[in-house]
Amino acid sequence: MGYLFLFLSVLSGSVKGFFGKKISNKTASFKSAVLSNLIRMLFCIPIGFVFVLFDGGISAFSVYKEVLLIALFAGVSTSFFIATWLLAIQKSAYTAMDAFLAMGILLPITLSAIFYKESVMLSQIIGLILLFFSVLIMGAYNKQIKEKLSLASVLLLIVVSVMNGLSDFSQKIFIYSASGASASAFNFYTYVVAAAVLFILFICLKDKSPITSREERDSLELAQSESAMLDKRKLLYIAVMAFALFCCSYFKTLAASRLTAVELYSLAQGLSMLFSLLMSATLFKEKIKPLSIIGTVILFIGLLFINIIIF
Repeated sequence: MGYLFLFLSVLSGSVKGFFGKKISNKTASFKSAVLSNLIRMLFCIPIGFVFVLFDGGISAFSVYKEVLLIALFAGVSTSFFIATWLLAIQKSAYTAMDAFLAMGILLPITLSAIFYKESVMLSQIIGLILLFFSVLIMGAYNKQIKEKLSLASVLLLIVVSVMNGLSDFSQKIFIYSASGASASAFNFYTYVVAAAVLFILFICLKDKSPITSREERDSLELAQSESAMLDKRKLLYIAVMAFALFCCSYFKTLAASRLTAVELYSLAQGLSMLFSLLMSATLFKEKIKPLSIIGTVILFIGLLFINIIIF
């Protein structure tokens, strides 16, 4: 069942990523990215509410204090991850984004080994090395189909990677520290916290001023369009992303109780990279070049060492 939950999580994440890429070019600034994701979190809350009701009824909303503290940690890391992701995807190829995210799995794997004594075998270390080698190849692939990443873009990708890793680790904290608690309730409170953080961040962010150039006025008009949310198609995209996002984290939490961190997060990232490669080629028309094929082959050899060839 752990692998089934993992597959459902990755599939949901790919749906979220597709619609996120579709709206990323309409995001004019960090503040508009925060607004888009705030609306997404507000969609996630009623979706999560329904999940909790089906999972255990009204009584499932009553959780331990530890669950709320873990949800606080998860909500903060999740809110910063999704806000920075929407900006970072504008400057990188879809597959290269997932390659950078793969580096973030070191956090939950390392922290799970330190705090929860989850073992990491020699073959899995070899697999991780191969996985990160595929990341380097995907980075070179990004340079072939897009402009060279600037220092600011790389730093933004690192922030996205770290926030994603911390968000993943929160699921392991929940599994080990809140035994018996509802996974749907944990994810519900996570998105309540994420919505609150994004709302505070949105209020605190200031618009650029004064506006003098035509380009700045155009950017302002786009941001105001974001605020008014007049684009019904974008609203629909955000609603679908919200449902997919909740499903992604919910099923990954369920998988976390059945798989070790090295199995869960490495396989999740590997499958995500494969889906991204297929999606980028078929839907976003990003050219598949030899580097992307080589990177994918190395990726799957690495996954074999992590999940099948164990020694």
